This record gives sequence, structure tokens and C-alpha cells, in this order.
Amino acid sequence: MAYPHSTYTTARALTYSYIHIPPQFPNAQYILFLHGFPSTSHDWRHQISFFVAKGYGILAPDLLGFGETSKPSELEMYKGEGMARDIVEIMVLEGVGVVVGVAHDWGSFLLSRLANYHPERFSAYAFIDHGYIAPGRSLTTAVIQHINSSVQAKLGFSIFGYFLFFNEEDAPKLLDEHSESVESLFFATDNEINKKYKGALGGFRTWLAEGKTADLPAYLISEDHKHYHHAFSFEKGGYGPAINWYRASLRNINEEDEKKIPTPAHTLTHPTLLIASTSYFITVTINFPEQMRPLVPDLKVENVNGGHWLQLEKADEVNKILEKFMEEKRLV
Repeated sequence: MAYPHSTYTTARALTYSYIHIPPQFPNAQYILFLHGFPSTSHDWRHQISFFVAKGYGILAPDLLGFGETSKPSELEMYKGEGMARDIVEIMVLEGVGVVVGVAHDWGSFLLSRLANYHPERFSAYAFIDHGYIAPGRSLTTAVIQHINSSVQAKLGFSIFGYFLFFNEEDAPKLLDEHSESVESLFFATDNEINKKYKGALGGFRTWLAEGKTADLPAYLISEDHKHYHHAFSFEKGGYGPAINWYRASLRNINEEDEKKIPTPAHTLTHPTLLIASTSYFITVTINFPEQMRPLVPDLKVENVNGGHWLQLEKADEVNKILEKFMEEKRLV
């Protein structure tokens, strides 16, 4: 089911497109859904339909650089503090008080900063196949290079080669010219393909230059494929704005802002859920639970047998895990 989108222009003169569905019952819980790359709020369709039927309120924006939301080219606009402020402005506009934040992929970075800057706006956090990112722990170019070399030495493959490709000057042009190749690699379920063309240095460029494609998984139907290609079409701005999330991290543009976040705010004080893939090569290598536990005292980990896009591939299982978590924490 397609849900209507509202729009709002923030104090930073950025127009956000978002799904807002009020709860069916007074004082029922709101859920804020934050997508990743390459995505839009459409990727939460299974969760939205499930939780709307249960009476929950929903807020699901197309994040900055994606979908029908503004797509500025200036890297500074993609700072975590500013984007977190944008989301809170939308919450205030719609009369949304406290929410459960649910995030996937790059949405997890934004949820992390919302937790640091605006913890009073949340009752709990749920991260899907990506962990909490503490202030000062950005995936900078130096950090990515260190992780790649360490994993290569230990396991014989790299995991973040594509990050470095996205930082190259001609990356937006190549991505726009080979959108079908981009889609098929990001949704590829074969870890050997992922390691060779996504993880390895230079692999993504080779994948695009040779026009390679892989079969799309069965959970993506033709309507999803059409939505994807419309969202990242040249007419809609292509991939350039969206990969600014990677470039902002690699170039460490949040460093000064994050130094100002008080140390106690680095620790998540609300109940936190991590839903982790048991099959995606990056998730298995990184070990998010181990990374999160020192700063997340109330952490529940649920492992799901699937790839990176668990909210799509294992929608029913993910929905039930989220529902059970909220019921256990009395967030209903």
C-alpha cells in the first residue's frame, strides 16, 4: 500500500517529504523510521503496514539527498547535527512527542546523533544491521583504510572498498550511468560477489565499468524496481546527493560538532535493540554487538538469518521482533 507524503521546509530551507500517520488511539506509541542507502521511506513499507494495523503512529521521512526530499550538493548540509535538527522540527510540526527510533544502514548514523542531541525525544532505539555510532567514531578515510587493511590481513578480503570509490570525483557520474548495476550490487545476496566488487578496492569501479549485474532477490517485486529507478533517476538528481552521506563521514566534517557533545551523552540511556544479519559479510566481520556494549548498557541483540536488507527480506520476523521489544519495554 502506498501512503501519502507530506512536505515541510525546515529552518535550513530544506524541504522534506515524509509519511505521517497519527496513532489510532490516544497516547499510543509513535515509531520514527530512518532509511539508509540506496533507499527511501519506501523501504519501510512492510513495517508501516504492520504497525499501522496495530494502531501505532508513524513518521517515515525520505532523508536528505533521497527520494522527494531536497538534494543539496553542499557537503556541509549533511552534518549530523543539522540533519537531526531537521527531523526534530518535523516532529514538532506534527505534534509528535516521544518516539521509538528504528534505523537501517545510514539511518543508524542519524539515529545515533538524534540520540546524542535529543534523547528526550525517544523512549527506545532499534538498529537494523548497523550499530550505534558514537561521537568521534566517524568512518573517516583513515579509519576505512585501517579497517580494510586489518580485515585483509586477518581474513583475506576487504569490506569497505566502495566507501573510498564514493569519495572519488567521477563516482556520481559513473553511478548515474549504471543505475541497474548499482541496484543489483547493493541488493546482491552472494557474498563472494560482495567481497570482490563491493569490499575490494577498485571492485565497485570495475563492476560499473563492465556493466555487470546480478539477479535481484525475490523480495523485490517489479514495483519496487520501478520505484528505485525513479528515485535515483538522473531527472531526480541521481546518486550524487545521496553519496554525500559517505563523503561527509570520510572527510570528517562532523568532527568539531561532535567534540562539543558532552561525554555522558555518548552513552545511550534508553532501551536499545540491535537486529543483526547472520549472513551479510560486513555485519559478520564488524561484530556490532561488541562495538556497542560499552556505550549501550541496556542492549538486546536479535540475530536474523538473512542479508543486509532484513526489513525487506525477513519483514515478518523483523516486525515481530520489533513488536515484542516494544511490548517488553512497555512502549505500546
